[in-house]
Amino acid sequence: MARLYQSLVGDDADNPVGEDAADNRGEEEAAVERASIFLTRVLFLLFGDDAGLWENDLFYRFIEGRTQPDGSDLGTQISALFDYLNTPDSERRRMSDNVPELIQKFPYVNGGLFAERTRVEYFDAEMREALLDACRFRWTRISTAIFGSMFQLVKSREARRAAGEHYTTEADILRTIGPLFLDELRSEADRLIASKSTSRKAFAEFLDSLTEMRFVDPACGSGNFLQVAYAKLREIETDVLAEMNRREGGETQLLGTLGTRLSIEQFYGFEINWWPSRIAEVAMFLTEFQADRYLEKQLGDAPVRLPIKTTARIVHADALALDWRKEVPETSGKTFIFGNPPFIGQFTKTKEQTAAMKAVWGKDYDGYLDFVTAWFKKAADFFKTGADRSHDREGEFAFVSTNSISQGQAVPALFGPLFRDGWRIKFAYRTFPWSSDAPGKAAVHCVITGYTRDETVRQRLFEYDWSTRETNELKVKTGINAYLLDAANVLITKRSEPLSPELAPARFGYKPADHGYLIVEPENYQEVVADPIAAKYVRPYRMGKELVRGLDRWCLWLEDADPKDIMSSSILRSRVESNHKWRSEQSPSGDAFKLKDTPHLMRPNPGAPKTNYVGIPRVVSETRSFYTATHYSPDVIAADSVFTVEDPDGFQFAIVSSSMFIAWQKAVGGRMKSDLRFSNSIVWNNLPLPAVEPKLRQQIIEAGMGVLAARETIAERAGGTRSLADMYNPFAMDKGLLDAHKKLDRLVDKAFGAPKLCTSETQRLEILFSKSIYG
Repeated sequence: MARLYQSLVGDDADNPVGEDAADNRGEEEAAVERASIFLTRVLFLLFGDDAGLWENDLFYRFIEGRTQPDGSDLGTQISALFDYLNTPDSERRRMSDNVPELIQKFPYVNGGLFAERTRVEYFDAEMREALLDACRFRWTRISTAIFGSMFQLVKSREARRAAGEHYTTEADILRTIGPLFLDELRSEADRLIASKSTSRKAFAEFLDSLTEMRFVDPACGSGNFLQVAYAKLREIETDVLAEMNRREGGETQLLGTLGTRLSIEQFYGFEINWWPSRIAEVAMFLTEFQADRYLEKQLGDAPVRLPIKTTARIVHADALALDWRKEVPETSGKTFIFGNPPFIGQFTKTKEQTAAMKAVWGKDYDGYLDFVTAWFKKAADFFKTGADRSHDREGEFAFVSTNSISQGQAVPALFGPLFRDGWRIKFAYRTFPWSSDAPGKAAVHCVITGYTRDETVRQRLFEYDWSTRETNELKVKTGINAYLLDAANVLITKRSEPLSPELAPARFGYKPADHGYLIVEPENYQEVVADPIAAKYVRPYRMGKELVRGLDRWCLWLEDADPKDIMSSSILRSRVESNHKWRSEQSPSGDAFKLKDTPHLMRPNPGAPKTNYVGIPRVVSETRSFYTATHYSPDVIAADSVFTVEDPDGFQFAIVSSSMFIAWQKAVGGRMKSDLRFSNSIVWNNLPLPAVEPKLRQQIIEAGMGVLAARETIAERAGGTRSLADMYNPFAMDKGLLDAHKKLDRLVDKAFGAPKLCTSETQRLEILFSKSIYG
């Protein structure tokens, strides 16, 4: 298929795919548009050759027997075939004498697939052979769910050259639609089939219930979610029909009396890009034909589908601007909405996307929400008719999304409105790797969440084991909260000051706003300290990287500098003058420009520590068992990637270094990719540490000093230095350091109300989210 595409549009063709694909046909190059339509039609014919839509290998025989080996007449012959496939039987009778017998064996297709006339393409011998190669492949052996992604690979030169699969696997799709509706329907069908007392009426009522359901993917792409959903539902329906037939002696013609009831007309998709929407329509036809093969195998018969009379309702439009309620009519059964909407972070949205988000969310809009959450809001609103829920539509929804929806400040912004409107989490997959179906996209860390308003539904929680790469279902005791934890359903919102009286405020470090002129890099250190005047003003300077990896970096600290010193030192004068010039050239509305008259100073930081303090890196690896903070004296200048908490006695350090704290951080804190991201307003200020009585407080301080002492012992054994990154390698932590942390944990757990040392993160989270602490 790629060879054909390249021949039609050029060897160097590399067209935008995935989220960057053209919204409208007019945005595509003419050759790309024609090639896209041509290949979609050819795919239908290739599949039809194997699926029994006509005589086996009829299209293959047409190419081999009706076209010249040099390919010179192939384009003309195929165009004539396209026209014939679009010709109704009533018109065919008048032209039968002029149509070759082989072509007459092709049925009328309908469904709009061959309705549009396109320009004749020209082929050569190599292109003809490529088409014959495609004919020789058995297309019915593969899932139609990969067709859309296959075409994306075909369209993009970069994707063709890249290794690996770029489509959403059936297994990943089933993670979404399985616990949403498919598992329940399969279980009910299996129960009916297994029970000897199930009546024909009970079977029929179950099949009737399927016909009243509607299935919607509002970001359907090439339709792979819809295709898998339809295929699996048809399997369930066929199994029930087969059992009914078996019980009635295998002679009843169920297809004539009750028949297959599910229709692709029950499936709806919204897609902003034009070609994927066309592929989705064709792929749903093919999925229907594939399902009929299974039906014929079980019952010996299948419906005649040609000419096409029913189609999936694929709408080419912007889902966020579309009125979903108008596109999907009401039904007496449930409507299920699901899919994999676009992943676009809060800081990468375009102005148009931000405007669309605001329009969808209305007064509930929060700037921290990712673009994907607009689909959550649209889905929730789809079911709501007003204040009186008695007239709401029945149904549920589930989406794949980035794991950011269950982290940090975004959590109350999304889940607050959902919970307010009566939704609860039906099932959730905690963070796992998901391979995007857009070529060239790297795997992202995702979650899947499903929502219901039925309070009787048993909640299901799944967790990915990163070591075995297997997914396990967990037992839910309390309930799934917005952080995808089996714990009390508490929404953590921003606070300006710590909730606990035991905690000092966490402040940002210094932001230089200096283009590097006040920073002394290791390669410049010797030169700077060789100047006796400049050397007086050199201070250790620590960003998160230096803190965790034990690296050196310095800054020029000129807060109380004598102006004569600055003018007397060539190094100081040069750097200060360069900083003044740089700041003066910046935007007048920015901080740097406003600081141009004090070029010797970093941006003011009123919260900078005046005593010993805890340095807390903004981001640490998710693999850490403990948050890698450290203790600094005030002469160490913290950068803005390090938070500072004044800590003259060491109590704050002990709390940050505990297992209780990192459990809280992992649960409610944000992430940078998969790494842990500290926040003062969400994580630190909401840490529910009760008042600690003096004796226990002193014991915690001493245990924290024990952690620092264990670190010093490790560093001495290593020759004087050892980075926190090395010390806290999760696979090689020193026993003495582990013992020191265990002693600290026993005391900190007690401070939070645990009767003894907690043995798991789950136990700690149950305490942290308990109502008694928040009460």
